[in-house]
Amino acid sequence: MDSLDGEEPAKRREPSAQDRTILLVCPTHRDYRELPRLSSPGTKYLFHDYACTSLEDLIGNPVCHGDLAADPLDEIEAILAKVEGIDIAAVISSDDYPGSALAAAIAKRLGLPGPEPEAVLISQHKYLSRLAQAKLVPDAVPPFALIDVAEGAALPAGLSFPLFAKPVKSFFSIGAETVSSASELAALLPRWAGFDQFFLPLDRLLQRYTGSSIGTQRLLAEGLLKGEQVTVEGYVHGGKANIMGVVDSIMFPGTLAFSRFDYPSFLPESAQARMAEIAVTLIEGLGFDNGLFNIEMMYDADADRIFVIEINPRMASQFADLYEKVDGTSSYTVLLDIAQGRAPRFEPRRGRYGFAASFVLRSFEDHIVTALPAEADLDQLARLYPDIRIELHATLGRKLSDEFQDGKSYRYGIVNLGGRDRADVLEQFAACRESLGIALQPIGAPQDSLCLVAATQLAQLGA
Repeated sequence: MDSLDGEEPAKRREPSAQDRTILLVCPTHRDYRELPRLSSPGTKYLFHDYACTSLEDLIGNPVCHGDLAADPLDEIEAILAKVEGIDIAAVISSDDYPGSALAAAIAKRLGLPGPEPEAVLISQHKYLSRLAQAKLVPDAVPPFALIDVAEGAALPAGLSFPLFAKPVKSFFSIGAETVSSASELAALLPRWAGFDQFFLPLDRLLQRYTGSSIGTQRLLAEGLLKGEQVTVEGYVHGGKANIMGVVDSIMFPGTLAFSRFDYPSFLPESAQARMAEIAVTLIEGLGFDNGLFNIEMMYDADADRIFVIEINPRMASQFADLYEKVDGTSSYTVLLDIAQGRAPRFEPRRGRYGFAASFVLRSFEDHIVTALPAEADLDQLARLYPDIRIELHATLGRKLSDEFQDGKSYRYGIVNLGGRDRADVLEQFAACRESLGIALQPIGAPQDSLCLVAATQLAQLGA
């Protein structure tokens, strides 16, 4: 492969197991938790963070100011200088933005397996991705149009209200919402006009690798979709795409907020097979290779139609252990194999469980966190449920809103469980959530209302 400046990358010797070093760009808490369990003996990790927390803080806080991120092209050079003289066996990232694009660019410079940066960036930019989708799978794409936040909120040609608007890049669906009128659309523009620093890393990478620029064209409008939402996840090795599974997205009723994710999917096998065909056509048509991907889709059973929501050129790390539970192989293992040039061995339904789910602990009102499980409580749950994963996204004594949120609800934890079937896993979760002992108090509420509030929140989480 060519390097960034057009020169061939230097030939590299294959590191032995004793000196194998993997560069992990923009590490996440799941990376730190999962990779040590799955790595070969002797594997070392070199961690390099870049702007992830700063970018999350910025998009979650409109009044946040300051220089939050170095130029990503300069950062690439800094990372390459950091690893000079080190035998890097692989470059990986499970991070969405900016980790996946940086990892692809660095792998290319080092002559290591990884997707082309152009394919990653086109997939991530929601408008450029829609253009590619319209060419490759036109029947699976709703009408869409790009909106320049500096030019006003005229209704885009080919669309009508209500429509769905979302930024061309975001985290956790921040800014994605249904818009019913021109005035509602106009109200969105000032916010996105002021996020130069958030879009800067993506813009700089786009300019370098695709010749495109975001500028002030920051919102995408598209036709509304309805149906059952899922995530189709897979990998590409040697130019051939393979589907690992389809995960159902279960929403809190009447919202766009995720309640849990179920695996395997309960959609008809015929619909899942069509989704797999669309995913393979898309990802291979984009030229994406040597990496994992997940594609969010919608199945409209009434019309028997499938639509693409978006393409994510990375693994869905929240689902990694769901595959391990049901199929016997974590998607982190697949990531490690591909990044080191090995063909993954992913065989479905070889795991110890028939079903797995990822539950999202979420509130739709802000609260103060007055109790969280201690380490001893978590250890006890791990003994009761050996393959459980618990993430706490809340801090004792702080408001839920003090943490990174989507602007419409308050996520404060995730619990992943496996069992015989869905009924078994739901029953386990009901018992598990009682044992967590999380207590939330409404802001300004008297202390004696605490127990009632905690019980009410737990009941909502089982929806």
